[in-house]
Amino acid sequence: LAHFSVHFSILATFAVAGWHSQAPTNPAGLETVLVRVTSSGFDAATDRATWLPDRVRRHAKPIMTGNYYGKRWSLNHRRYSRRMSKHTFLAAGPLFYGLFVVPNSMLLLALILVYAGGRTDISDGDAMQEKWATYANKPASRAAALMAGLVRFSAIYLRAKLARNKQKKHELLVKAGKRAVRELVQLGPTYVKIGQIISSRPDTVPDEIVAELKRLQDDVPAFGAKRAKAILEDEFKKPVSELFKEFDEKPLGAASLGQVHRAVTLDGREVAVKLQRDKLKEMYDLDLPQFDKITDMMEKFKIGVNAKEMFKDAKVILYREIDYRSEAENTRKLAEAFKNEKWIKIPGVIDELTTKKVLTMEYVPGIKIDNLEKLDAMKGIDRRLLGTNLAKAYLLQFCKYGVFNTDPHPGNLAVDDASPGGRLIMYDFGQVSYLTESQTDGILQAIQSIVDLDARACVQSFIKLGAVKEGADTKALEAKIADNFRTGKVKSRRSKQKTDYKADKNAGPPKDSEVMKSFQLPSQLAFVARAITQMRGVGVMLDEDWEFIDLVADKVPELQMEKGAGLGYLAGQFFKQFGR
Repeated sequence: LAHFSVHFSILATFAVAGWHSQAPTNPAGLETVLVRVTSSGFDAATDRATWLPDRVRRHAKPIMTGNYYGKRWSLNHRRYSRRMSKHTFLAAGPLFYGLFVVPNSMLLLALILVYAGGRTDISDGDAMQEKWATYANKPASRAAALMAGLVRFSAIYLRAKLARNKQKKHELLVKAGKRAVRELVQLGPTYVKIGQIISSRPDTVPDEIVAELKRLQDDVPAFGAKRAKAILEDEFKKPVSELFKEFDEKPLGAASLGQVHRAVTLDGREVAVKLQRDKLKEMYDLDLPQFDKITDMMEKFKIGVNAKEMFKDAKVILYREIDYRSEAENTRKLAEAFKNEKWIKIPGVIDELTTKKVLTMEYVPGIKIDNLEKLDAMKGIDRRLLGTNLAKAYLLQFCKYGVFNTDPHPGNLAVDDASPGGRLIMYDFGQVSYLTESQTDGILQAIQSIVDLDARACVQSFIKLGAVKEGADTKALEAKIADNFRTGKVKSRRSKQKTDYKADKNAGPPKDSEVMKSFQLPSQLAFVARAITQMRGVGVMLDEDWEFIDLVADKVPELQMEKGAGLGYLAGQFFKQFGR
């Protein structure tokens, strides 16, 4: 806007100066502007504007050197003003158009498009679906939409950052959050996914924006019933009436990749039918290569993580997520693993009604886990117990089954009253990662080492996890971890300080920069970290004192024994407990 204003002000000055040069008044504005704007082309020795054509230059000297307020100027003006006015604008015209008129006209057009794009209606799911499909075929339009969205969001967010009044700041942040939701929805599923991830990180963005971004978890505009039925008929080559006795046209919820409808099968089973949006693969093909460029840059700057390998695995997960047959397989595995547990429920899969773009599961309704008002109103619900069970569910996924859902945001978690204190319901296993046997052992050992404040055991756990580079100085790592335990940088409420621990006063711990060179981050651990981060957001919401290690520490020895740790391990834990 500043660019636009300044340049058009200069243009207006030229226009006014040109009008004055045709009247017997002081036209200094014209000459002054000409000389200032084109100072590099003005020959001070001859007092002539060297960039002007010869036919104009020979008339420029008398005007530019004239006595503007005396008789000499009056004579010069009568003699030269008309021709000077004509030729000056003939000569300066290309300069004006090249430097001011053309770029500012383009800027004005861009501002109009940015403003118009911000008023797009995102409530019509079918219209948004068509727009996303268009983006899949027109990358330039997607890039333009992304840049325009950044401008619209940044304009509001910057105002919020600069606001001094707290109430005004709060209102602007809420407005910025709403704008972020609109822009991410307009850009399509990949960016909605980014919004979902950010919504689970209240430590990174203001609370007002997080509250708005949470809508992206299950409140993305849904497409219409006509399109939903067309997907079913295209996948099964049958009319909907031959597939279901009942099919609710209004979806239960809609997210970035699809939406869910309640239905009743021909044999009377109540089911939830998940239908995939159109053109998802094409949009991933368009978006994900852009993230490849980011990881290439991260690799050049050696930021300490294997970004390229991590994103390679992330892409595998993302593409696998848009094949509902893969999600069905993941769901079956974890449903089988937890089938005997009363405190958790994972809906079963209806295989005969599942394809690449349709996933049919048991209908298991519940209250969204972040709807605290309804949870508190339900008789017998214990939020603290729900938080404990969530931590226990992930300990078992990490360390017993070696497969876990990387995306435990509130949209994928619900609660019912089928178990005392509340039963945890887990949905959506499209994003799943697998751990090796060594990594599952390493996580158990890492948890135990933090509880025991045992630096040596912690280093060994990192080696099992594959997080220590080959040839690394393990003594230096042990010294740094011991110092972190001593200073409280790394601890849990379950941690106990060893009474015989003595810091080496002669040699301080190695610097963080030196120690970090010994570490690497396998992609599986990045997904573990992401899952724990999102889970922590949910856990703290249920219970402000929620802490993963504190809640699972008592379960660790039991899992170690199941893995064959033996009596030696059990005896060691007994003496550690006795020595607290």
